[in-house]
Amino acid sequence: MEDRYVTCRSIGNYGHAISKGKTYKIINEDEEKYRVKGNHGRAVWIAKPYFIEGMASIPLLESWKFDDEINDFDLVEVTLTFTDGSKRWCLVTTPQKLVKHFCRDNLDPPGFNIQHLIINKKLDIIDVDKILKHLDEQDGLIIASKPLCES
Repeated sequence: MEDRYVTCRSIGNYGHAISKGKTYKIINEDEEKYRVKGNHGRAVWIAKPYFIEGMASIPLLESWKFDDEINDFDLVEVTLTFTDGSKRWCLVTTPQKLVKHFCRDNLDPPGFNIQHLIINKKLDIIDVDKILKHLDEQDGLIIASKPLCES
């Protein structure tokens, strides 16, 4: 029987056992789960939706940078660079900056829906890095960002 592999697309609650982008040999499987040897060296059952079948190349967050001065804007643009060379962008803010934004008298329209807005407790490098890495590991950073079209 030929060896079969899966590639992790999201770590879910299994950060102790698997890594996004890493390929694992299937030891066993049932209808809903794969049994793989985790990073900790032990066999573990993990639900199939956390994987892509085969040896796949999954872009991972490589770096990011603030595009705006964080004290000058309520919604700060961030550029994301991935291991495949692709770039995306998103907005980051804090609850306090949102309150300030909505206190403006001339706000028109009086609300918004921004799928690529990430709300963080603070806009310091450590906290923003932590939330971006968390979203990436959970396969949520693509949804929380937009492609960057550089001209």
